[in-house]
Amino acid sequence: MKLEYCRSETYNFGDDLNIWLWPKILGDIFDESSDEYFIGIGTLLTEKRIYKQLKDAKKIIIFSSGAWDEDIPILDERCHVVGVRGPRTAQKLNLDSSFVVGDGAYLLRKVDIKRDQNIPNCDIGFIPHHRSEDFIDWRIVCEKVGIKFISPKQPVDDFLADVLSCNKIITEAMHGAIVADALRIPWVGAKFSPAFNEEKWYDFTESMDIKLSIHTLPFMSQKKMPIGKLIENYIKRKINDVFSFSPKWGRLPIITKIANDNDLYLLGKKIIELDSVNNYTLSENDKVEAVTRKLYKKAMEIKEKHT
Repeated sequence: MKLEYCRSETYNFGDDLNIWLWPKILGDIFDESSDEYFIGIGTLLTEKRIYKQLKDAKKIIIFSSGAWDEDIPILDERCHVVGVRGPRTAQKLNLDSSFVVGDGAYLLRKVDIKRDQNIPNCDIGFIPHHRSEDFIDWRIVCEKVGIKFISPKQPVDDFLADVLSCNKIITEAMHGAIVADALRIPWVGAKFSPAFNEEKWYDFTESMDIKLSIHTLPFMSQKKMPIGKLIENYIKRKINDVFSFSPKWGRLPIITKIANDNDLYLLGKKIIELDSVNNYTLSENDKVEAVTRKLYKKAMEIKEKHT
């Protein structure tokens, strides 16, 4: 099979986990010359991917992937669904609830991951969405309030080492929450960017019987938005307000003020305010074990058929 996932221009942990994790779980079954594709971790089930990017695929195996709240494909005869991320994805694709297996990142529990003793332990780690790093220097924000900045734009091993060094995680990146949950580290979901997509979070949390709370952080930017882009985003958002043209248009950022040092400090304080015992969450041990077993059983079935 050929591994299909979202390849970013820079590192992005949630996407890069595919190339890191699946060979460890499934072994040496991947072949870049194959016309049979494997779609795994990520919100990857879109019309563009199925009909355009994979138009020449003879077979598409779908395992633990998710769908967006738009651009939803009708799966054709090439698509073999082993399982999907959550109940909302299953509903979008008109699949029975029995196809819900959870996010493949929970298979991290089947990999021997040890804490790096060279990295100092810290109480709180903050993970922004990788695109939120385009607006803010999060390292400065976190340093101002004494918490650890964990960038998703780094190699998987480094990201995992950073997460394991923390007692608690506050995260805008969904796979930051999933990894923390898999590794049994309490976490809080936070929203910074206007482009934040809650639908996929609900897909993940409902598959784990987690009652989700997303806490909003004030959006700001240290970078000026070009006037043309500012006008374009403003017009698109106004059009979407009237005609509901596109959910993405309704989430486009509009930057009219450049954040100063005090703004960054207040942003950091807002993150710290989320450090309350009532805000942190963790799936039940029995649930995470059951999901991991189900994922692993399905993975071994895939492996057996391809070796």
